Amino acid sequence: MAMKPRVLYLMQYLEQNSDEQHPVTTAEIRRALASKGCPVTIITLRTDIESLIEAGYEIAINEKEGLSTTYSWINRDLSAPELQILVDAVSASQFITAEKSRELIRKLVTLAGPSYRSGLTPQILVSEHVKAPNRQILLSVQVIRRAIDHDRKITFKYMQYNMEKQQAPKYAGTPEEDYVVSPYATIYNNDRYYLVGYSEKRKKVTTFRIDRMTKVKQIQKKRIPEPEDFNVQDYTDKVFWMYDGNEEEVTLRCKHNLMDQVIDKFGEGVEVRNVQRDTFDITVPVDISGTFYAWVTQFVGEMTIFAPGYVRDAYAGYLQEAIDDVLGVDD
Repeated sequence: MAMKPRVLYLMQYLEQNSDEQHPVTTAEIRRALASKGCPVTIITLRTDIESLIEAGYEIAINEKEGLSTTYSWINRDLSAPELQILVDAVSASQFITAEKSRELIRKLVTLAGPSYRSGLTPQILVSEHVKAPNRQILLSVQVIRRAIDHDRKITFKYMQYNMEKQQAPKYAGTPEEDYVVSPYATIYNNDRYYLVGYSEKRKKVTTFRIDRMTKVKQIQKKRIPEPEDFNVQDYTDKVFWMYDGNEEEVTLRCKHNLMDQVIDKFGEGVEVRNVQRDTFDITVPVDISGTFYAWVTQFVGEMTIFAPGYVRDAYAGYLQEAIDDVLGVDD
């Protein structure tokens, strides 16, 4: 048999069956190659391995007097810790179905050496109840990105749950059932994929959860260009942080234990002022909206809106309205 297939079989065997913790012997390799119809002598095997090393593949040769020579495939693009991170990310991602998560994890595990495969199990466990039911999401993402590359619009149906807890197209049975969107970007946020694009139905740039989109198709109509003042990062910050509202410089007074949350939200560049024994102040630009107030409320007793006064008053009104809604108080 020609050398090329023999060397490919050799590479495949070493990659799948050896690593630095699990070397294979000359005899084991020769038996494996013979089973593929490629019997080799010890000298030919050594020559093939040296050719692979010269070609840039990292193979460890372990020689000890009186013992059989062993070989280890070291040429791994991803280390075991790196693969563990990817396995955990796939397991935790809600936009991937449980079935697809298991399939992807199986593929990732094959990239590890034999000594590490059994340990590559998800360390972050997510209930399958929160996994997306849409099995077509990865295909949908591919269609969207191809449409962006080709400067084309897409169409799709947007699903929602009805009172029977079954998914059905929004505006089912009407001409508005099919959405037409000029896609601008896909965004990964809070374990979900989103599409950002210009919706002809809503006449503005908007966001859609891709796991709720079905029958995504690229059409031959050119996209509506992005607005001149459109910036994906700015838009993402508004949508996934505080939504649309009037921007204002707001001073927040925070307890010391909230520094992690402050940096997570505003970054390490946030200026900390007026540091006291228990509190510190930050002044940051925010969009004044119910979403901003809801974010502050989760830290009740530890974070307060210190200034400006009209935002403090509006926040007090927001809290009172929430209390009235809970208690069923009418105006």
